[in-house]
Amino acid sequence: MTEWTIIKTKGEYEPWWFFEDWEETILDRFRFNEKEEAFKKYKIVAEEMIQNYPHHALKKQVLFAAWNEEEIEYCEDCEDDIQTFHGLILMEDGKVYTPEPEEVNTWFSEVAAFETKPID
Repeated sequence: MTEWTIIKTKGEYEPWWFFEDWEETILDRFRFNEKEEAFKKYKIVAEEMIQNYPHHALKKQVLFAAWNEEEIEYCEDCEDDIQTFHGLILMEDGKVYTPEPEEVNTWFSEVAAFETKPID
């Protein structure tokens, strides 16, 4: 059985940077057995983030970042202010999901408007 997971993150980098400690940025996980239920939850959370944060970016259609330029934290190690990013990730069996074009049009069109250049 396929496991679908929606992951919400909050940290000093966008959710597509899977650094060694990326899982420490996880705020919440939502697990589903049905793809459509996962898509619905992703869409709801993404729409909330779009409403709550003025800046957005997207990679691979399902790695979404949102931020407010005023939300920063001081980094003692780097002695500078660091931007805080809120992230959203859609995974299928523990891997970032790549939606089909018709899924993008049906489920992810609002988020897809923030598409940035693809990750290499």
